[in-house]
Amino acid sequence: MRAIWFALLATLAAQTALPAQSNPLDVDSRRQVFIDGRFLEVSDGVELVVHQPVKTNELTIAPEHPWETVISGSSTVIKAGDVYHLWYGARAPKQRDPDTGEPMWNKGRFQSLAYARSQDGIHWEKPMLGLAEIFGSKENNIVLGYGAGGVKEGLIGTTVFLDPNAVAEERFRQLAYVRNPPALPASALHLFSSPDGIHWSLTRKSVIVFESKKHHLDSPNVIFWDDRIRKYAAYIRRNLRPPGSQGRAVARSESDHLERFMNAEVTPVVLAVDHLDPHHYDSREERNVQVMDLYTNATVKYPWAQDAYYMFPSAYYHYHSRFLREFENDSVYDFESFWDKKGETMPREGQTAANTGPLDIRFAASRDGIDWHRYDRRAFVDLGMKGEFDSKSNYMILGLVPALNGREMYMYYSGSDQIHAWGFQPQSEAVRREGLGPIRNIRALSRLVLRRDGFISVRASYPGGQFTTPVLKFEGRELVLNVDTSALGTLRVEILDEFDNPLEGFRLADCDRIHTTNEMNRIVTWHRQPDVSRLAGKPVKLRFVMNDTDLYAFQFRQ
Repeated sequence: MRAIWFALLATLAAQTALPAQSNPLDVDSRRQVFIDGRFLEVSDGVELVVHQPVKTNELTIAPEHPWETVISGSSTVIKAGDVYHLWYGARAPKQRDPDTGEPMWNKGRFQSLAYARSQDGIHWEKPMLGLAEIFGSKENNIVLGYGAGGVKEGLIGTTVFLDPNAVAEERFRQLAYVRNPPALPASALHLFSSPDGIHWSLTRKSVIVFESKKHHLDSPNVIFWDDRIRKYAAYIRRNLRPPGSQGRAVARSESDHLERFMNAEVTPVVLAVDHLDPHHYDSREERNVQVMDLYTNATVKYPWAQDAYYMFPSAYYHYHSRFLREFENDSVYDFESFWDKKGETMPREGQTAANTGPLDIRFAASRDGIDWHRYDRRAFVDLGMKGEFDSKSNYMILGLVPALNGREMYMYYSGSDQIHAWGFQPQSEAVRREGLGPIRNIRALSRLVLRRDGFISVRASYPGGQFTTPVLKFEGRELVLNVDTSALGTLRVEILDEFDNPLEGFRLADCDRIHTTNEMNRIVTWHRQPDVSRLAGKPVKLRFVMNDTDLYAFQFRQ
């Protein structure tokens, strides 16, 4: 898999000691991954590296049935017990009654939520559930929409999470944005619950609300129980609307209860476009115009290590007619002028560009879910080559699941050779004319594979490097490492006291050199002895000395 290099902070590459900690950092026996400089108190010749997942290029969930001609990114994957569950947005074109000619569903493409399951995360079954009648038949796998779950139409964005605080009948939760519901406010996110992920019912209205007609939440918004702070955390879309752009950004709020989140329009933003992101200079207005958004977020709290959150926003580049010469003379669909229910146009907000363009998936990580690092900002899941199914737009779907082999984890993404908002005219005709239209005209879900703990490593240079942790306190009998030395790399660990003095029996010269290793849990030994239990509970530091090696995680194991 390809690695993306970056320099996190200049101080991480310098041999500058930080002040000694008054209180040791308690790592207990929990897994520790690398996100920032927490464990790099002193470093030289090492850097943090973000690793891309491997694309399988499988069409994991692809259109097969009349109710799923388009597979959308409003999807979630969860492994509960021995079963992998996947809920995906299934869109169908407007169908007309053969007798009357009237639309059977009156909002163009109709989106519902469909369900699939798997025993290995690779091979999926779409069970025919009989919960909704579609085009005269109940032979389908729809669990929300077409009447299933009490929702007929207007479903736009959904995500699912397991709630450890819920009663058994409601352990699966679903956050949904439903437009035009007969009994639900349209300017809100609502919560549905289920005992099995299949049979859903509305349990909480208006979990997150907004008021302005300019705002909307038609993205896969996220809620999960954060066991670190013992609160529910919500990551939602917020439109900042700088001049000339919607300014899509990611906002976060938290609540002790599922119904007490902040109003979406005032929720604090935690990730947004800044001055380092693409802007184009508008000579007529003598200002820079933002030409990208951070669209969707797919935020997860990593379940297999302490204090690790990961976000996978899609970077959306706008085909702005003012800056792209091939579109400068075209009339465009302006998404700020749309029709309300009374047939009146809404006021324009200054964007003259069409709401269209390509998207790929980016990466950010955080210790607390609030302060996010974007590293070198390169694509985490880049676009496929021309002619491939994912050549124009990619969205990460929510969820991170373990592989059965114990060494890898799976993620899934929605890929398409259609740009965003494909189908709106006249913009789509202009895009097609420039050779940017779809070839296969498909949207599907595909599987990604990544090493367990493998988002970020500390990488030692080819000549060698080292780093020393701050003062730690641990519990356990042995130190294990998720490490890859390949053929030429080596690694040794020295244990120091809080004053940087090597401890007898755990000096660098005592450590058995780790080499020819690519393991999830390589045990560190000193003179072939792994036992570190006599140091448990005492203040110590770890010094890692290595060359041509990636270190992904460490853990003191019982």
